[in-house]
Amino acid sequence: MRWHMYIDGASSGNPGQSGAGLVVFDEENRELLRDSLFLGHMTNNMAEYEALLFALKKAKEAGIIEASVYTDSLLLANQVMGKFKIKNDVLRAYVAAIKNIIGNFRYFTIQYIPRERNGIADKLAKEAIRRGARGVDG
Repeated sequence: MRWHMYIDGASSGNPGQSGAGLVVFDEENRELLRDSLFLGHMTNNMAEYEALLFALKKAKEAGIIEASVYTDSLLLANQVMGKFKIKNDVLRAYVAAIKNIIGNFRYFTIQYIPRERNGIADKLAKEAIRRGARGVDG
């Protein structure tokens, strides 16, 4: 089974309180999972990377070996695929951690999509920030 994972990281301020959102579909476009995570204080780019790590760890825990990821972060998609240079050491470390995880997958792709096609993950990431601001996560 291949998971189609829509991810988003959001930050209220840059840097600011941040959250990650994830929605997963199967090959027949049936929704399998919705989840979010409060990330604490970080930049928007860091939140995007944390959202990808969150999704990949969920897939790995579920025994998924084929994953397609969709993100509205052009920077994230292109840095992970090696199309954009990574000048920031923190983001370089994220890419190394991500490549370590995706090495476990038989198939992996990450694709940039317009923000309009990523509404559920965006909403989940923003809900995680609101939960975190209230001191509630989960």
